[in-house]
Amino acid sequence: MLAALGAFDGLHRGHMKVIEAAGPEGGVVFFEPLPKQIFGGFSWKKRLTTPAERYELLRDKGISSIITLPFDGFTAATTPQDFSKLLAEIGMFDGFVVGYDFRFGSGASGSTVTLRENLHKFGLSVAVVEPENVDGVPVKSEEIRNLLLKGDLSRASFLLDRAYGATGVVSRGRGFGRTLGFPTLNIRVPDSKLLPLRGSYATFARIGCTKLKAVAFVVPERNLVEVHVPSLKGDLYGAQASVEFISFLRAPTVAESEIMLKKLIKNDLERSMEVLREW
Repeated sequence: MLAALGAFDGLHRGHMKVIEAAGPEGGVVFFEPLPKQIFGGFSWKKRLTTPAERYELLRDKGISSIITLPFDGFTAATTPQDFSKLLAEIGMFDGFVVGYDFRFGSGASGSTVTLRENLHKFGLSVAVVEPENVDGVPVKSEEIRNLLLKGDLSRASFLLDRAYGATGVVSRGRGFGRTLGFPTLNIRVPDSKLLPLRGSYATFARIGCTKLKAVAFVVPERNLVEVHVPSLKGDLYGAQASVEFISFLRAPTVAESEIMLKKLIKNDLERSMEVLREW
């Protein structure tokens, strides 16, 4: 059995090409936290997938052999030789599959060639997967981050091969939306999670196994997604909920009165339902 090896933040088309190359019975070995969080500091707020989201996405793909390797300052300073030994000591796999640009070890000094040479000593194979190109350019997590921050959900979703989403816990808000006639689920996401550009979105809300049409307002600086689900009733405080961002509707607008704000939200809701009718 082979295992795909990498950071795999986002599980985009390029990542899935590596993972699928490990075969239908293959496993996945990834790092936690992401190496970029160590080098960029734990305040780095650009994760495309939280640990829980990445795990669920892999399970949805039918992958059950998932191993998490800790990544910290000690790991970052490990030599390529010692890191290769660590991989060999997992003992579950006959070899590993990595992307063409895989680097490892202290100062990212280890390459795919180094990995193959080191693991060959332990009787393990290494397969290297070429990039997944779209319009002649390799699919990269950084490009997807930039697209999300520009509000280009369509392109980001295409590179991900799914709608971009966020998962968090429903928390109590000020109740202002309810007073306007548009009660919201206030979904708090982890600090490190990248939320798209501030503004209103056509979305799907997922609570348990139920997927509902919704409209949302994203407040990245507060790690908050305010979601109005017209058909939803009841108190969901403390529950886990997810939101899938389908289309960017508008940037924030200053409303001079509650009446104007109601009109803005009503228009967002109508536009959202129109967009989602095609999904």
